[in-house]
Amino acid sequence: MRQLIAGVDPGWLALAAVLYVSAYVVRSLRWRLVLRPVQKVKVSESFSMLMAGYFLNYIIPIRAGEVAKAFFLKRLRGVPIATSLPTIFVDKLLELLSIVLVVLLIPVLSIDLNGYMATLVYTVLAVFALALFLLVMAIRSEAATTRFLSATVSWLPARVADRFKSWLSLFVSGMGVARENARALGPLVGYTLLAVVIDAIYFSCVFRAFAMDVPFAQVLFGYTLISLSYILPTPPAQIGHNEAVMVVIFAIGFGYGLDEVTAVMILAHIMTGLIVTGLGLWSFGAMSIRVSDSFRHVTEAARGHADPTEGSGAPDDGRAGTAGEGT
Repeated sequence: MRQLIAGVDPGWLALAAVLYVSAYVVRSLRWRLVLRPVQKVKVSESFSMLMAGYFLNYIIPIRAGEVAKAFFLKRLRGVPIATSLPTIFVDKLLELLSIVLVVLLIPVLSIDLNGYMATLVYTVLAVFALALFLLVMAIRSEAATTRFLSATVSWLPARVADRFKSWLSLFVSGMGVARENARALGPLVGYTLLAVVIDAIYFSCVFRAFAMDVPFAQVLFGYTLISLSYILPTPPAQIGHNEAVMVVIFAIGFGYGLDEVTAVMILAHIMTGLIVTGLGLWSFGAMSIRVSDSFRHVTEAARGHADPTEGSGAPDDGRAGTAGEGT
């Protein structure tokens, strides 16, 4: 593998890096569109919040970056956390939409789902179906959805359960953002498909860097499934997880050489890790928010100490005024 990595074509890797960042830019445009009914933000702001959130997801294996994005909006624009979280839910639901593409490609590629791959596909499908069900239910009846979700936390101690129920009520009320985004459904789905295709082209370039000619349909299926695998618990920085899923899909599923497949993922993992870390830290600087503040807020939210209505006023310090300046 060391010899394989030493022989890569740097030109293809450079192109892959540009495409990798471009996919994040497209996703930031999608979230900006989802946010529009709640708060208009600059492209640079949505990109900074997105990358800072992905950086936290990268180092904390509990999807902490999703909660942190709501915290960023509160700090930058004074948007209540419970108001912005539904936009993040809708955005992640759009991301899960790519599972439909994966399912459609299974008969085309004539791939036999092995145990792990089948578990992953069915798990993502189940999560997507549940999220879609909650979204439709919230749009049709806020009261019924609130009662349903409140029942899921009724087993908790009364004080904790009451806090969660208050938060869930505000969250469900905020799901009206999906109704207000109905007219933008076409562009939102378009952004999602464009990001997935750019992701696949990026990964094709990484294969090209190793002089491996892998059909685009296989790359589209494989890399999309790798991305969807993050819905499962992963170690910090996905160390070992990405490599294992890569082997399952491309070595066991498609029959490519184990050494070549592992070398491709190791190099891609190192490159993307550096990109996510660099852009994540730059984004924190651009927003004038300390990483430690985000860690503390995520910890409080996980313990149920965060106030869902917090941030209903103006941004709470003067530093936020210059955040997101630039592109």
